[in-house]
Amino acid sequence: MSEAAHNKVNLAIEQLETALSLFLEERSYVSALTLAGAAEEILGMALKSKGIENSLQESYRVYCDPAFSWLNPSKTWAEYTTHGKNRVRNAIKHLSSSNDLSFDADIEDEALWMLVRAVGNYSRLGFTPTKLMHEFDGWFYENIVGI
Repeated sequence: MSEAAHNKVNLAIEQLETALSLFLEERSYVSALTLAGAAEEILGMALKSKGIENSLQESYRVYCDPAFSWLNPSKTWAEYTTHGKNRVRNAIKHLSSSNDLSFDADIEDEALWMLVRAVGNYSRLGFTPTKLMHEFDGWFYENIVGI
């Protein structure tokens, strides 16, 4: 084996495709979540470097909209992301002490919404949707939207 240069966006897309496959085949929601989370973060940073709002930034902007202040308690970016939207992904990836061995979460649901964010970032970068992304859209409309 030899060392080679790799494009991080391309690797993120590979992670996203693998996450979609794992999710749609119901093989490993935890792996789908961590792979989609890695892809979401890299694709989101690629958008940020281009001055384009990523999926997480958009959801925070909508969450903080004054029109919804009666519905949503005020949260900082860190509260919204680290302790909110990324809480389960972070819990899976990190162990801070021997008292931190378990947590409560719906990992399938977390994987689903992380995939939505990652695919959203992929689309915002202007890439053409893949076959798996179309399958995921169909699954989403059938199982979540109810169409």
